[in-house]
Amino acid sequence: IDRQQAMDVAIDRRARDVKSKDITSCKGNASILQQLRDQDISLKTLTISDHADQYFCCFVIGEGDDFGWLGYFIGKSKYLYDLRIKSWGEGENIEAFIEGINRNQSINSLHIGTDLRGVSFRNLRPFFRNNNNLYQLEFNFEVGLECAESIAFVLDENRCQSLESLRFEDCNLGEDGFAVIATALRTYRQLEDLHLKNNNIGLMGCIALGETMRGWETSNLKVLDLDGNNIGDQGLQALAAGMTNTKLEELYLSDNLITAVGLRSMSDYFQSESCCLKTLNVLRNDFGDEGAVALADILMGNKSLTSLHFISHQSGITNAGWAAFSKLLCDPSSINSTYLSNHNIGTIGEHIMKHNTPPNIRRYLDLNEHPHPAIHKILKSHPDLDMEPFFQWKLKLLPVVINWFRSVISGMMHVYYPQEFSNSLRQNLQSRELSALYKFVRGMPALTVISYWQQQVINIQARRRRLDVEEETAWVRLGGRPRDEGNVEFIQIGAKRMRQE
Repeated sequence: IDRQQAMDVAIDRRARDVKSKDITSCKGNASILQQLRDQDISLKTLTISDHADQYFCCFVIGEGDDFGWLGYFIGKSKYLYDLRIKSWGEGENIEAFIEGINRNQSINSLHIGTDLRGVSFRNLRPFFRNNNNLYQLEFNFEVGLECAESIAFVLDENRCQSLESLRFEDCNLGEDGFAVIATALRTYRQLEDLHLKNNNIGLMGCIALGETMRGWETSNLKVLDLDGNNIGDQGLQALAAGMTNTKLEELYLSDNLITAVGLRSMSDYFQSESCCLKTLNVLRNDFGDEGAVALADILMGNKSLTSLHFISHQSGITNAGWAAFSKLLCDPSSINSTYLSNHNIGTIGEHIMKHNTPPNIRRYLDLNEHPHPAIHKILKSHPDLDMEPFFQWKLKLLPVVINWFRSVISGMMHVYYPQEFSNSLRQNLQSRELSALYKFVRGMPALTVISYWQQQVINIQARRRRLDVEEETAWVRLGGRPRDEGNVEFIQIGAKRMRQE
């Protein structure tokens, strides 16, 4: 340790004397090095590449650039938040560069878009051990099995609890490569984003990931991107059980050879109360009408999903498949079935090219964007509301029906409509309210008549009691004794009223 400290002191002394122009290939690189050296707070993002980047401050690698010094000043920086390594160019001293950034504690996003030139990823262990701010780690290069094992080793050993987003995009990890990484993630339940696009993780990778998610018990995972991984139906089945332990909001499954069998395996997940998935992307999967029916079935009763993305001609969906989605959105078989239909989804099919979605589906989706979509669908699908199912509650339900129509009229008036249409809608609703009341009376005439005469009897009895009290009160005022001692209180009240009159 003393020897290392002595070396660090010696390097620090040399750093004070070294000139940026002597260890860089151009003025731009020298300026970046000087900013790092001066702790310039404006330098928060740095890209290392062999060509300029129009969006980020870029250290363009050229002959004469010393990676050792670049790593040293990055390691000393307190304000560099985002480091993006896209290329090493012809640079040398990569090991010295890594040794330098291992000292950095400010970087919270690290992107590696090139291989490490034979340097093991394990050399970065001190960086992961010392940096408590890293929340995003990205890889974007061909990762072989050996490199995948090194990455898994570092992740497993250091258990970086600040890491929330992990990306392996277009890395072609393969089944074996991703399986070891998935196993290393078993302690990373804090992950919120996991992007694995185009890695060909296959069945073995799905099994490993499914077991990891099940082991999390509870997790913060919100985004899972598995586009282009050839997972197939069996892979999706392996994942489905583990997803119930997550807080997933977005799931991407495009280009994965998924059919109706795989889609049905997610039924328990979508029907669970813990499901909070909002977006499901199944582009470029030829699941056909059977898959459409499967999706409609598993989404019946689901309260969370708002977007279901696919391209109909790529998915092999015909009118039969769209009919299943139509029934999902509005089942007209009965009022109760319409009420229990899905009123949450706003997109089915293509998000931009919505004209490829059948008009009736689009109308239902538009209704889901309105307040009280169930009421809209009931009124549109049932022009003649059948009151007979409600007769079992007799006239007790009649006030409920009246209040329902009143609330419908009030709710509809809060939705923007042209004035002419709004007036017509109000008249139509009032007419249907009267029709429903008429059906109650017509369907239960005996109860209606009985209720009428019962009320008449109640009114007559009340009037008779009042006359009795008035008669008794007059008798007492003429000097007679109360004929019913129990009515003394009522007589006093009656006398008071007569005096007031």
